Amino acid sequence: MAPAVLRGATAAVSRRVTPTGRGLGGLALVAGWLGERYQWTELVHLAASIGVVLALGAATVLLPRRAVVDLELRPSRVTVGDGAVAALDIRAHRLPLLAPTFVVRTAGDARGVRPSLVTASRPARVDLALPTEHRGIVGVGPTVHVRTDLFGAFRRERAVTPSLLLHVRPRIVHLPSLSAGMVHDLEGVPSDRLTASDLSFHALREYVPGDDPRHVHWKSSARAGSLLVRQFQLTRHSHASVLLDPHRDSYVDAAEFELAVSAATSVAVRAAQDGFEVAFACGDDVTVTSEVSTLLDLACRFTWGSRDLQHTCARLSGGMGGSSLVATVTGSRADEAAVRRAVSHFPTSADVLGVRAEHGAEPRTVRSGRSTSLVVADLPHLAPLLAKSLG
Repeated sequence: MAPAVLRGATAAVSRRVTPTGRGLGGLALVAGWLGERYQWTELVHLAASIGVVLALGAATVLLPRRAVVDLELRPSRVTVGDGAVAALDIRAHRLPLLAPTFVVRTAGDARGVRPSLVTASRPARVDLALPTEHRGIVGVGPTVHVRTDLFGAFRRERAVTPSLLLHVRPRIVHLPSLSAGMVHDLEGVPSDRLTASDLSFHALREYVPGDDPRHVHWKSSARAGSLLVRQFQLTRHSHASVLLDPHRDSYVDAAEFELAVSAATSVAVRAAQDGFEVAFACGDDVTVTSEVSTLLDLACRFTWGSRDLQHTCARLSGGMGGSSLVATVTGSRADEAAVRRAVSHFPTSADVLGVRAEHGAEPRTVRSGRSTSLVVADLPHLAPLLAKSLG
């Protein structure tokens, strides 16, 4: 739930006289001046009447009638095309509100809401459908309480909720396990580095001050007549790098890029489900995580531009150079030689999965050594092609 009433600096308040109000004020001044100068009683009465209207309008707008509003996204994360609403719960703080006006700003648009009557005991609940046709992050809010007088001479706007973010995630498909690129030991494989605490037992050594008493091997110590502690080998965990080509020229159109985003996200999610620590990247948008939700949220931010795949690979290879699986996803116009150069930043021991999004192409798979290449024309093709290549 969003906080209902914003106070202090967080409550954006705008008070202004509208063009109508300025016109009425100017008319009152001119009418009053002419009436006094030429003793024209009707003009004096007109100026006085306008003054009363303006005074009542100002009082109507400035009198405290605070609305308490909660804004909630239901849900806050959706897949492209699924339904989502902005739920408004509107209550009067003390005095009742007659036909109050609220404006919710959404994705560059402004949506008006005007319930008939709102009191403290009779709240108004309104659901606004949100746009989910396109992947991305949609800003919803703030909700603004707009107050005007009967003649529209004055206008007062007050933000009553903060802005919220709706994550519209790409469509993904369930893929078979990527275990071909995994380290099969549950906790990784032992390296040559020794450590005082891990799961891979290496040897016993003499106790030195500062060693953890929990690692003392009491049976061996009793036999040897001196304290002996366990020494371990540092284990190495499985890492995967999933890289989406961000270059605009690699794709025929935006639809092909969206297909590539869905394919890359499907691979990243499958890798996380298989136990990988996943580096997921497109251009400057990068995350390293094993949380599926974080991967899906990052995919909402992906856009194409002037960066290329080689830039992304070079950036990631330093921190994820030990990846046991490297997956690249490109479009139909990507240069295959450039893709191979980009992948060369990673160890040759890694399994390489290349996915090419190409609308209208014949779905196919090619496997060569530790490298697998897939061509997908539509997202449902990805799972059977991957299963075939792994089989």
